[in-house]
Amino acid sequence: MAVYKIALAIAMLVALTSAQRPFYAGLRPIGYPSVETESISNRFGEDADQPIEARGDGNLINRLNQMPIDKQPFWYLNWRFYDAQRKNPQTYPQRPSQFAGNQLN
Repeated sequence: MAVYKIALAIAMLVALTSAQRPFYAGLRPIGYPSVETESISNRFGEDADQPIEARGDGNLINRLNQMPIDKQPFWYLNWRFYDAQRKNPQTYPQRPSQFAGNQLN
């Protein structure tokens, strides 16, 4: 009787694991298609020398350039500084926990 229970458990385990992927999908993962990166490299203006906040909107940049400097938004005046900060963020080391070294076995 124990042999039947073990055989039933193994059969149920095999049925559950084989049901996770349909038979028509194959036995191995297919993978990702190859994509040409050169055709869409400047699709959203990420290569352009513009602030991130403008999101590639050339009309917005033109309108902001036509405004007097005292009327331009703060983020537009300092966008090069903001980009430098995003590329090299200031980080601080974490202080070690006072509880980590005092573990009792």
